[in-house]
Amino acid sequence: MSQPIDFAEAFKAITGHAPFPWQIRLFKRLSVCDLPSAVDIPTGLGKTSVMAIWLLACAAGARLPRRLVYVVDRRAVVDQATTFAEDIRTALLRTECRALKQVGRGLGLEDRALAISTLRGKYVDNREWLEDPSAPAIIVGTVDMIGSRLLFEGYGVSWRMRSYAAGLMGCDSLVMLDEAHLCRPFEQLLRAIEIGQRVVDGDCASRTQGRFVGTHSNGMISPPFKVLPLSATLGADAEAESQFALNDDDRADEIVRARLEASKTIVVEDLDDNAQLDAVLAERAWELMLETDDMLPKSGRILIYCDSRKVAEKVSDALKKRGRTEAIKPPTLLFVGGRRVREREMAAQDLETYGLIASNDADLKAPVFLVATSAAEVGVDLDSDHMVCDLVSWERMVQRLGRVNRRGMGSAQVLVVDQGPPDEKKAGEDGVARHLAARRLLEILPRNDTGGHQAGPAALASLGDNPEFQNLIVTASTPAPLFPDLTRPLVDAWAMTSLAEHTGRPEVTPWLRGWVDEQPRSTVVWRHCLPVRCEGSRRDPRTQVMEQSEIEEFFDAAPPQTAELLDTETWAVVDWLKKRGHRNRTLLEKGKGGQSEPSETISESDRDGSGSSSESGNGIPDFRLRPNSPVVFLLDGRGKFKESISLEDVTKAKADELNRKLVGQTVVVDARLSGLAQGVLDASNDDPVETIENGWRIPEASPDAKPDESSADESHTIRVSTLSNGDRVRRAADRQKLHVDGGGPPDPWQETLALPMRETQEGEAADYWLVVEKRQDATTDEDARTMSSNYQTLDDHHDQVASEVEKIAVALDLSEADQAMLIAAARHHDDGKSASRWQRAFNAKQNGGPFAKTPGPLYRKVLSGFRHEFQSLLAAEEAGLEGLDRAELRFDLALHLIAAHHGRARPVIGIEGCDSLPPSAAAHRAHEVALRFARLQRQLGPWGLAWWEALLRAADQRASRNLG
Repeated sequence: MSQPIDFAEAFKAITGHAPFPWQIRLFKRLSVCDLPSAVDIPTGLGKTSVMAIWLLACAAGARLPRRLVYVVDRRAVVDQATTFAEDIRTALLRTECRALKQVGRGLGLEDRALAISTLRGKYVDNREWLEDPSAPAIIVGTVDMIGSRLLFEGYGVSWRMRSYAAGLMGCDSLVMLDEAHLCRPFEQLLRAIEIGQRVVDGDCASRTQGRFVGTHSNGMISPPFKVLPLSATLGADAEAESQFALNDDDRADEIVRARLEASKTIVVEDLDDNAQLDAVLAERAWELMLETDDMLPKSGRILIYCDSRKVAEKVSDALKKRGRTEAIKPPTLLFVGGRRVREREMAAQDLETYGLIASNDADLKAPVFLVATSAAEVGVDLDSDHMVCDLVSWERMVQRLGRVNRRGMGSAQVLVVDQGPPDEKKAGEDGVARHLAARRLLEILPRNDTGGHQAGPAALASLGDNPEFQNLIVTASTPAPLFPDLTRPLVDAWAMTSLAEHTGRPEVTPWLRGWVDEQPRSTVVWRHCLPVRCEGSRRDPRTQVMEQSEIEEFFDAAPPQTAELLDTETWAVVDWLKKRGHRNRTLLEKGKGGQSEPSETISESDRDGSGSSSESGNGIPDFRLRPNSPVVFLLDGRGKFKESISLEDVTKAKADELNRKLVGQTVVVDARLSGLAQGVLDASNDDPVETIENGWRIPEASPDAKPDESSADESHTIRVSTLSNGDRVRRAADRQKLHVDGGGPPDPWQETLALPMRETQEGEAADYWLVVEKRQDATTDEDARTMSSNYQTLDDHHDQVASEVEKIAVALDLSEADQAMLIAAARHHDDGKSASRWQRAFNAKQNGGPFAKTPGPLYRKVLSGFRHEFQSLLAAEEAGLEGLDRAELRFDLALHLIAAHHGRARPVIGIEGCDSLPPSAAAHRAHEVALRFARLQRQLGPWGLAWWEALLRAADQRASRNLG
């Protein structure tokens, strides 16, 4: 519901300051749905505020996309976009502000908060943006996290959820790409999707403008996908006439003028032939700190940029060593790549503490050094007083210069140490020319009164505006990588998310970042709870890897989380892994290694004569590290398990062999290998590794610990590991303990997976389990959502889902025919749960059913692969759906929504356990399901079909959450 908005008052209430003239102009433009082709606003002038401007325009009634996706081209760092989004949400909850109350009413947020999700860094996707397709939401993420979701891959997303995420991100979304000129391949991908989904007069557009939309029969058109680059450099296909940029009135503003003309004096120094770059950078930074220490209150913030991580580490070490011997002891912060995301985020918090964030107004008089690589060039809203750096390509120099004296307060000194052109054999003639051209551009900048060159935003813009220097800028800049074209067959292949393998479905990275000439990379994750089995007699407890299907299930249920990832060069991982393997083997041979996990206590009386340990006295198996223990689990780019590697094999394998295996893989290692120091691989470090389990601390046995927190309790649960996405992993002797009826509050944890870790001596049944559970309010897996603390009949569940989907459809202003189709699908989507096999598998009680929700536990052997969606589809095809004509598209779509409401039927759906049809007949019907998917995707488009699916899936999940 639109509301008259006092933009200036609402903007000030959100940001704390009055809007610049350009912000008022952009609001007026967005209010009439006039979306520019790009926004060109120099650094330091509140470019991130475009987020608030979009939201206020939506509140004023502009028919803009409901979801804002803000993308920053960095994998590791959550920049201030997330903080800004959270500030908006907090402001909207201030009911005493009249202007913001109007905004809340206009957005339909009177009784709830604005949904915000961040897809990177320490922030794990909370899936708020998936909960209500009709509500406004802000999603902040990296190129990889956003792009993979758009292309139905979804890094870190289970295959069941990939179409859900793609549908809501590819429809009704406005993607703002920050610093778009630094990620041309991704900008072109977004443009291809935007152009491909354009519709002319309700029909498919031309061959080049509509290849993804389909025909949209009967007017069933999904909401549009829009792109808004935030960049000073437009692509060749951009509509320059609709670009939004500063005008003369904007530049006349006193604050804008001060920031555009901010004093930044550059001096270039050549590196002597006999000098070491790291030593010179450290020395010049120290000298600069001494010269400026008594000037301005915040003049001690010295930023040192290094092109090499090794150089940065040496500079940091040199400054720390110097500080230990001098009277002034400034802290030295290190911000580099090749570090676990968690530690990078902790470093980002240090930036805030020491006043290195542009939005931080802290009056910090003490000097501080920040040594950084390219990891802090983009995506981190840094603000320093002075800078020392080496010479890199022009676009990177511009980014670096934007991180010093952003507000135009005082006079910044920038010392550039020119280390000389790179080796022509390695960098080629273009690399040498790029270096020389970047040096030349610095020398062309206008001189100032101090004899140096002025490098404020206005001075840099003057170079770009001068035709005489255009070719020089091109030569000095890193060329954009080549990238493949986005075609309909490719998108169709990626959209078949229920297929485990597809020969026509390549990795999506080249479409996100282009063909980049860089060293192969791998990702390392440390975990304590891993899918290993304890087999053998009580006197011979050998640790063995589980079956491949079981391991796949485990990592699907408890996948690696963003915060625990360490992305670095594969050769570095191989070298580290070999050294850690040999180190652990040596400790084992000396009798000092192979210790149990910290949570386990094994008494001397439980040790046998062979020196190995049997079961502990309370029946807990021995999980000690041994030579044949699997210590590495390799997952491919889609998170699928490839193979495991034992400690012995790690030590024996040749480096080349390991390198081939690890390239492009996620390497999940047993945390007992250690080898991590401050988030960086360190083969010499034996200290315990903090993991995402148990809140990033090493759990310790405690007699007073509660079941939700402990690593040892009376039920023989030796470790309870709570992952940040709402999962919990535990090893237990009694998996059913938490599922018994009785008094007290209901258990919030719902079992999603239970794998046998050990069989009884007779081998008849498992007596020890690896259990994965999920909080009820965080559950996205259908089996977990089915199990509830309360029983719910099938009819009640259908009524609730129908009610929820109707609310969504009305809020989206869908036609009555579309609403009727969604409600019909909702009323029959779980009909298949009435099957006796399903009721028995979920331990439903005999009276009062059939039930859609039960307390469980789930008996998977009884279920035997039975898919209730397939049974629901069969029933709907036979009986029909209320108010829908079998000959119309909407009937076909409703059938597909029923079959696909848990992520299957894209295109395949399982027929195992189907008791109502012979296998041959069931296979024929499953074939029809696949053909229906292909037909609907052709008619509605890949993202359009996924969007319709998401509406029913969102309603189903909301109804399940409401039940509790």
